[in-house]
Amino acid sequence: MEMNIEKELQTLKSEYATFKEGLEKQETLNEKFFKSMRKQPALAVTKEIKNRMLGDVLTVPMIMIICINTDWPILFGILISLWALTDLSISLWISRKLGMDNLLDGDVRTVTRKIAGYRKFYIGSLLVGLVPLAAMLAYMFMHLYARADNPVTSQLIIVSLIVTIAVGGVITLFQYRKHTERCKELLKQFEEQ
Repeated sequence: MEMNIEKELQTLKSEYATFKEGLEKQETLNEKFFKSMRKQPALAVTKEIKNRMLGDVLTVPMIMIICINTDWPILFGILISLWALTDLSISLWISRKLGMDNLLDGDVRTVTRKIAGYRKFYIGSLLVGLVPLAAMLAYMFMHLYARADNPVTSQLIIVSLIVTIAVGGVITLFQYRKHTERCKELLKQFEEQ
């Protein structure tokens, strides 16, 4: 009788070990599944910051080439380049501080803190970027307006300013909405887990 109980106990231990191993595999598969679900919006968020930095890097030579090949003042090119380099430095700093390259590594609390930090940076950078952008546009259009030799050209410059501001505003709002949706989607996926 004792032999049967010991055999059953061994069988139960073996089945429990098999069950535990299967459960651990299932947890690993679930984590991989959730990670793959989060990967797309996470990649979009990290790609967003990398595209921003690439844009800053390309701005510097592009504005200098424009200033050298036209009669725009080099000081204007230097100021725009300083703005782009400052944005690049801040973007690089925030990316490293928040660990955006490894966004999905860590626990739920860490990842949500990173996403919230990036959202705060994104909104702040939009607001702070408005001042130099407004100054740059004002300077460009005043410079062009001063060169206008007739009323038709002046009207064309004014219309182009209005269209530029409207298109820029629409693009910025569209990008902001996409950014907000990506971040919300990522946060929602972490809250559901």
